[in-house]
Amino acid sequence: MISIKGRSLASHLHSSGSEDRLRAADVRRYRRWCSLLFMGWLSLCGLIAPMPGQAAQLPLTVYDQGSGLTSLSVVRIYQDREGFVWAGTEKGLYRFDGVAFSQVGAEQGFQVSEVISFAEDANGRLWVGSRAGLQRRENERFGWVRPDDKPLLADRGQTLAADEGGGMWLVSGNRLLLLTSNASGHWQARSPFSSEQLQAFPGLSQVSAVFHRHGSTWFGCGTELCRLRGGQLRRYGPDAGIPADKWLGLLGASDGSLWARGIHAVRMRVDGTDAFVARDMPGNSADVAASSIDIAQDRQGRVLTRSSTGLARWNGQRWELFGTDDGLPKVGVSSLIADQDGTIWIGTYGRGLLHWSGRDAVENWTEAQGLNGSLIWSITRASSGSVWVADDWGGSVIAPSRDRAQSWPLTVALPHQTRTVLAAADGSVWYFLFDGRVLRYEPASGLTRVMATLPFLVRGAFQDSHGQFWAYTLGGLYQVDAQSGRIERAAPGLIPTAMCSDLAEDTAGRLWLACSTGLFRYAAGRWSQVHVLPQESLGGFENVEATADGRLWLSSLQPGLLVGNVSDADSVNLTPVADPLLADSRVYFLRSDRRGRLWVGGNNGVDVLDGQRWTRLTTRDGLLWDETNHGAFFADDDGSVWIGTPVGLSHLLKPEELLAPRQIHPWLVSAQYDGHELIGQNAPVDFDLAGALVLRFAVLGNSSGSPVRFRYRLSDIDSHWVEASTRELRYASLPPGSYRFELQTIDENQRRQSAPISLSFTLKPPWWRSGAAYAAAAALLLAAIVMAWRWRVRLLVKHAQRLEQAVAVRTGQLQNAMRARSMLLARISHDLRSPLAGIIDGVRQWRAGDRQRDYPGLIESSAHQQLDLIDELLEFSRDELAELELVDAPGYLHAFLQGLVEHAALLAEKRGNRFEYRHADDLPALVKLDFRRLRQVLMNLIGNAAKFTDDGYILFAVTATPAAHGKVSLHFMIEDSGIGIEPSEQERLSLPFARGSNAAQYNGYGLGLAIVTQILERMDSRLNIEAALSGGSRFGFVLEVSLAEEDELEPELFEEEGAAGEISGAGQTILVVDDHAQSREMLCDLLDGFGFESMSAADGEQALALLREHAVGLIVTDQAMPGMDGWELLLAVRRDHPRLPVMLYSALPPRRPPGFEALEFNDALLKPASGKQLLVRIGRLLVQATELST
Repeated sequence: MISIKGRSLASHLHSSGSEDRLRAADVRRYRRWCSLLFMGWLSLCGLIAPMPGQAAQLPLTVYDQGSGLTSLSVVRIYQDREGFVWAGTEKGLYRFDGVAFSQVGAEQGFQVSEVISFAEDANGRLWVGSRAGLQRRENERFGWVRPDDKPLLADRGQTLAADEGGGMWLVSGNRLLLLTSNASGHWQARSPFSSEQLQAFPGLSQVSAVFHRHGSTWFGCGTELCRLRGGQLRRYGPDAGIPADKWLGLLGASDGSLWARGIHAVRMRVDGTDAFVARDMPGNSADVAASSIDIAQDRQGRVLTRSSTGLARWNGQRWELFGTDDGLPKVGVSSLIADQDGTIWIGTYGRGLLHWSGRDAVENWTEAQGLNGSLIWSITRASSGSVWVADDWGGSVIAPSRDRAQSWPLTVALPHQTRTVLAAADGSVWYFLFDGRVLRYEPASGLTRVMATLPFLVRGAFQDSHGQFWAYTLGGLYQVDAQSGRIERAAPGLIPTAMCSDLAEDTAGRLWLACSTGLFRYAAGRWSQVHVLPQESLGGFENVEATADGRLWLSSLQPGLLVGNVSDADSVNLTPVADPLLADSRVYFLRSDRRGRLWVGGNNGVDVLDGQRWTRLTTRDGLLWDETNHGAFFADDDGSVWIGTPVGLSHLLKPEELLAPRQIHPWLVSAQYDGHELIGQNAPVDFDLAGALVLRFAVLGNSSGSPVRFRYRLSDIDSHWVEASTRELRYASLPPGSYRFELQTIDENQRRQSAPISLSFTLKPPWWRSGAAYAAAAALLLAAIVMAWRWRVRLLVKHAQRLEQAVAVRTGQLQNAMRARSMLLARISHDLRSPLAGIIDGVRQWRAGDRQRDYPGLIESSAHQQLDLIDELLEFSRDELAELELVDAPGYLHAFLQGLVEHAALLAEKRGNRFEYRHADDLPALVKLDFRRLRQVLMNLIGNAAKFTDDGYILFAVTATPAAHGKVSLHFMIEDSGIGIEPSEQERLSLPFARGSNAAQYNGYGLGLAIVTQILERMDSRLNIEAALSGGSRFGFVLEVSLAEEDELEPELFEEEGAAGEISGAGQTILVVDDHAQSREMLCDLLDGFGFESMSAADGEQALALLREHAVGLIVTDQAMPGMDGWELLLAVRRDHPRLPVMLYSALPPRRPPGFEALEFNDALLKPASGKQLLVRIGRLLVQATELST
């Protein structure tokens, strides 16, 4: 009630604007109540504060998928002696290398499965229990541990413990076993208890956890705790301070004590005593139902374990509880360890791994700890000891030694965006609001007064060493009197009404002002502008600080930091700070602490200059957020500092601990050359021409995962040190020799390099690169030179002799060739004139009116004869002068063969021959080959058969056999009953200008078979010639070709001379049925272009559905389709629409399936056809259908 009344009265006073409107007694009564109210408010803070340990947000580093931990349900955690942290998850095993996690899998010999237990034996070998069995790591590889060749499964939890003799204690099936290996390396598992002991004490069959130290093995046995030492079993129950519980976690503390964690209780046994002391948590905080509950000890000796709300930590006197308000996720803690540095790793169910430094050097405050808002702009400490915070929602107050912040007690009208809070010497607290209002709050009276309203938006405020307030705004600098609140614009003739962002004071009392128009200085009672050399900054300056060593620090709106020296001169020389991290950082504040350290808040963390060394602090060091806010820094008198961020407030309690150098060092995980491990090897490794050096490394001591880089060099290969972030290197094609690889780790944030580590190794050269081999090679080379010289002399003599013989032979060949060419020219000159003379005579007789002969036919025959002769001569000439090139393209095989057969039949009929064409039913529809060259071969062979056969027969046959995947072999055969070929002349006929002895009476020049032979050679085939049973000849060859699909064809119709313009499809509907979309679209486009109305279907079922809804004049269908094919569609159409014409348009000839013998398509046309052919056939069928209907 007091709070409500006090706030209501203060609001009334503020709205009225003056205290004079109240009676003096009312004013005194109001101030007395406000004072009591504020003191009661602080007292209430102390009453409701939780126990220590719950004060602030824990500084946690989260490792999840972004860190390589692809499985976020962590079951167990372990750190080995080398310092690697291992995480066992429901998906498998992961290892942390100081930068990220990497999964361990089959390449390391590990069977991926849920990992449920860890331990390391006396020899440093890691044991991993999983749902697949027990595996052990040795020399970077895992192998199975199978006693008596049988799988062995560990229970989940703390179920593996190594003894001093190389054995391993194991809890399997709730029983305790001891694993030992014999001299041959085979593992054996035995129970340490006799059958009588197991029968007498049922708890030995209910073992829950195991721990071994100094010859004693401790384990949970039923509801008790047991110890096995020297073969003697001792039970600890209620008489020894152990209540009935299921004991799931055991810890050997650094002071020698033993801690035991049950589902409900915690007990501790001092070293050297037998009694256990209770360390139970308050209330039911210890009650956790789980298969394992870890217990660990940090660097300060504090013991941590899981609680019902998160974590509990024993500080030596009582338990500190941590939960979701402290930053822990609202999921159970599955596992817990303290690493070699004493920091804490926390495994969770589904939220990955958390790392907590546990140093208590940082505490973070967010809205969960009571802050009024998370966007923090300013912090100060009042004379009462309370910390006051300014944020975008007003402010907050953190009372001394209190664990929760409270909302500011000021009463002020909205808006509440504050920018700076300052504490005056008289105990009052001043808030500078963004909208220009300046507020003064008196804690003693609880009164809030608006002291002034600045004419511009406020950027911030500063209190100088004299207690004077300065407000820097978007319209310049203003001086605010700390007593009366009177405002006065500073240097109106000098400082423009532009944005000023920061103010600093040096040790001489001079003020330095950073504005968008430049740098200004206040000294000896007046302001002056300081020129910045070598050049002014574009956009001026945003932050300024003067440190105790006399240096002046400035930052602008661009990334980077500038430094110079303070003085009374009219100018200052600034140089960029030579630091790569700062050069890439957008600076938000520049401030000094009580020890003279410079703090630079930026967008990637806070950089601190301590002496000559820079250190960057980030969330990895416990900060709440990497991004900071403008001016959000306060250096406390106790040496701690406060930093404001967009998500809350970080209090750095022990800056010197955070800034202390980290001891991180690199570690060579493996170094392999051609599969051979080099680490630990002293003997040289055999050189391999194809071998490569692969190095993998990690960094130890970097539990927080701070950014690191590696610096390395390999002797004789890298002339300088090389820096990289990668953790794997590969050197290929290393020559034989001795090498030394050196590696350093660079801590980017601390700007430090570790001491280098090195690895030396030797690649032994092969025998043929040894010194003896080189000497032998030199001797052999000399002998070879002598022998080569002598051989060269003999070779030149023989060459001269062969040259003389070759000249004689070539001279004879040239003479023969000249005679053959003369004979050829004589024959050609005669034969070229003969067709021309026949043409001229025919024309003359025809003009004279002679009608007894078919002169047009004679003229055409003579012209074709002339063309054939010219084509053969030109073709032969081209093949002699250039390489023949094949151009394979997809095409329809049946259409090609059909067109060729039509021309071949005309050739055969000229001499009264019967032509027969046979083809196999399994010929493919589409193939890839050079159809033009194949046509040339076949027409030559068929033409020869027609030329040398009179009144006989010519057979053309094509068959197919399967070949390699995606290919088929085509067999072509041409047989005739003509004059035949003598066996002795078959080889000679493939030569140019060669003819059979029985062909003298026939026209020709002996070029046809030569051309055929050349083309078939290019097509990887050969011509077979043999005698036919009829006395004629049989020619055959085989081509292996690739199969093709219709999708590979260009979707176009073949052009044909002549137009189809007289065809009009107006009023006619045609249904196109084809499973190939491009064919359907092409036909529909053609039909639509001639006035038809087209419809399309992908199979017979879709076609019948369209027929039921639309009247169709004609169906054009393919033959083979998925579902209902063309024949089934024809059957259905004949049944329901008997007069509806159906035309087959297919890549295959009609192949009538069994049961469809009585069916016939109205017409059939092979693909591909020209548009004219299609339209003519369609028009003919439509006319026939119209005539039948009438």
